[in-house]
Amino acid sequence: MIENRIAIAPGDIVLTDDGTAVVLRIDRAGLEMRDVRGQVSWVEWPDLKTVAPIDGSQTDEAPTLRSFAETWNRLDEDARAEALFRLAVVQEVATGYRHGHPELRLPGEPSELFDPALGSSLTVRCRRMAERLNHEMETGRRSSMSAPVSVRTVHVWFTLWRANGLIGLVDGRRAKRIEVFSTLPLAWREAAREVVAAFDGDVSTVNLREVRRRVKVRLRDAGQDLQVPDRAASRYVSHLMSTRGATTRAQRSNKLRGVSGTASFPAMVPGQVVAIDVTRSDVMVWCPVREGACSVEIISAMDLATRVILALRVVPMSADAHDASMLMYDVMRPFSQLVEGTDVSDWAWAGAPRQIEFYADADDAEPDCSGVEVTCPRTCRNLRVAPGLQGEHMVPGVRPAAVRADHGSIFVSQVFRELLARFGIDLPLSRTRRPIDNGILERYHETLQRGLQQLPGYKGRNPSQRGRVVGLDGSHRDEPLLTAPELEQFLRRWIVLDYHRTPHTGLHLPGAERVDLRPIDLFDALLKVTGRLHVPQRPDLIYDFLPVRWGTVGQSGVELSGLVYDSPVLDGLRAVPVGTFRAEDRAMPFFYDPHDVTRVWIRHPESERIMAVPWRKAHMTQAPMTETLVQHVRGAVRLRQGHPRLSSTVAEDEIIAELGSLLEGVAPKSWRKRVSAARMRHETARHDHTEAEAAMTVADMVTEHPAPSPTQPRGDDTFSIWADSWPFEASDREA
Repeated sequence: MIENRIAIAPGDIVLTDDGTAVVLRIDRAGLEMRDVRGQVSWVEWPDLKTVAPIDGSQTDEAPTLRSFAETWNRLDEDARAEALFRLAVVQEVATGYRHGHPELRLPGEPSELFDPALGSSLTVRCRRMAERLNHEMETGRRSSMSAPVSVRTVHVWFTLWRANGLIGLVDGRRAKRIEVFSTLPLAWREAAREVVAAFDGDVSTVNLREVRRRVKVRLRDAGQDLQVPDRAASRYVSHLMSTRGATTRAQRSNKLRGVSGTASFPAMVPGQVVAIDVTRSDVMVWCPVREGACSVEIISAMDLATRVILALRVVPMSADAHDASMLMYDVMRPFSQLVEGTDVSDWAWAGAPRQIEFYADADDAEPDCSGVEVTCPRTCRNLRVAPGLQGEHMVPGVRPAAVRADHGSIFVSQVFRELLARFGIDLPLSRTRRPIDNGILERYHETLQRGLQQLPGYKGRNPSQRGRVVGLDGSHRDEPLLTAPELEQFLRRWIVLDYHRTPHTGLHLPGAERVDLRPIDLFDALLKVTGRLHVPQRPDLIYDFLPVRWGTVGQSGVELSGLVYDSPVLDGLRAVPVGTFRAEDRAMPFFYDPHDVTRVWIRHPESERIMAVPWRKAHMTQAPMTETLVQHVRGAVRLRQGHPRLSSTVAEDEIIAELGSLLEGVAPKSWRKRVSAARMRHETARHDHTEAEAAMTVADMVTEHPAPSPTQPRGDDTFSIWADSWPFEASDREA
């Protein structure tokens, strides 16, 4: 075997087991070199061998001692790079020169901070080196470091180098793994990888002993009889199986690595990736139905590029797919919150129904701190507020390019997937058993404790933080528990006035001195770079987020899920020809809210307006009519003896009677939990639809009396948002 030839001249670097050495003199029999400690030694030519470049400035292979090269080459590239980085650190601490020799000085060397001739102690030099390394890491000039370095760490590196040379600076875990696996024959390792590769999630997983048996069978069939160390073989098989996945679900997830939608990438602009997740609230709320405390969940959506919370809802245990759909509805709506004196308004949909006008703004104008100014309404968040809390605070709305979620049933459901597909949104799910894939939002759940701990009924993050009596302390001893709507209102205020305005340690400008930014400030800065965001904005936008049910309208109305709906708005649609709405029958689409089944909605084919069609017997009960509760009641009614088969009309009457008794508190205790969750969801749905109806009413009024053109002066350069941002046709427009 012919080894590579290298050219060596006086002044070149040779890598030794003690670090770098500089060549002093060359002879036909060998060379003379001096190491970092100042010791001069003679090396004959047969004792030299080539290795990979020592640093990035070299393009050819570098010379080293043959005895050291065998150990050095068994290390992987990351281990060698890490050891050489540490070597440069300790050499500069020891000599004042990064390469350890005056002949190889870099500009500015020897540094006054590390020159031992100036009398600084080793501890002082280690402290200065740790400070410089951490500063370079924070400013982005040192990308090879993943964590801060302490003075103790630098001192340990120096001690290990002085005792064991360069090999002492190699991470012991890396060296141990390489040393063990290198004792296994290459053919045996390839056979083991082929056996383990078969476990892709479709094949049942076996134990490690069976994997080793299959490796032996594969080698025997190939005519190879290899003897391998038992311990090394076991560790290698365990390493391969742990990488593959311990369960079939994990194996299927790992098989998707590298596929579009599963690979991680940094979010660079607002709306590029929105993370959503559900967490149990650590604050108990008061339930009027159960007349006691109960637990709820908090579902949130965060823009990963800016850490802005785009939407938040408090939902009953446990969140369903429609809760996730309504959260996406909130994500696409820009909100505003007004602070006037000590009054703080709830989140209002910007432009509907309480705020109609925005104020024009000149980009080059100086901010007027005497009042509130809002820039172009076609951007979601570009607002200047007066100093302090007073003024209007905007919560932006975005149209996500992708939504990051875990494998929760509500996120992988067909309802949620179809909703995202309708808006062209990708759904890159986190890997199974890897919560760190959505780690930014998981960390936000810990930050949320700062707000929850201010409330009565706080029960601690986990059982180790829980007291004997939940929610009673010196500050909240006499305060009643909040209801679920009140908790949601408080959290929304806390997000806008606290979280969005608090410097975030995860947000800073790359390549510059570390300055923590506030989430809302970074959103403003990135919005200036990316330009306006395109978000669908219509007063009837909520109905794009509802599932569609198809039903045939007859003389008595339309029957959907066992309930009959009828209204005068269906006149003219009761006997439409086949193929009017779809080719195969006379059915027409209805928007259906699983959290409020007392009515459905249609988009009238003539006026293109959304119109409600109520349930015929909605006036006979005040119960929270949700789809889940109705199904439970219907199931209980049909199981009664003497009525094995009931018509839909009789079932409706029984449902009214059952729900009525439940509402009066006569029902068994087992039903109160269902009724409590149903009431919470029903009230939220009523609020959402009432807001949409108010917005559509205002839109109809503006249509009848058009607002002045934006080009016409009106007051202090104000213009109506309705004239430009809310079109009244079915197509989406940018906002």
